[in-house]
Amino acid sequence: MILSILVSEKDRRELIRTAFAALSVSAFCFVFYLIYNIFSHGVHSPFMTFMFAWPLFLVGVPAGLLYWIDALPGPSLLASLFWNTGTAAATVSSLLRGIFEIAGNSSIYQHMLMIAGFIMLGIGALLYFAGILLRSRAFSG
Repeated sequence: MILSILVSEKDRRELIRTAFAALSVSAFCFVFYLIYNIFSHGVHSPFMTFMFAWPLFLVGVPAGLLYWIDALPGPSLLASLFWNTGTAAATVSSLLRGIFEIAGNSSIYQHMLMIAGFIMLGIGALLYFAGILLRSRAFSG
């Protein structure tokens, strides 16, 4: 039962859809930054400026690598859910921090959201590598 939760077959259409979704979210974040920058009265925040990078590099690039490199197994549903949720939390945290910096304010909740996002990213990565380990043990013995 645990093996089926942590290991899944690579679905190439799902990887294309995931990469397209990540590129779409990145484009939205960049357009959001451009529009928000018009109303920011010349005040800039690197967290707002580079907010588009979170979904691009944490979801789009890995999906592309999994698509192009056949030796890499696909992630399980559980690993994908944790990884994508961590990416969303980091992106929203970056948005909030950018807004707070431009407004000249801060919040402890933004920091907690970023930490929660990194924890979820770590759990997603651990589940992915645990699935690889379980798969190699299942096929070897």
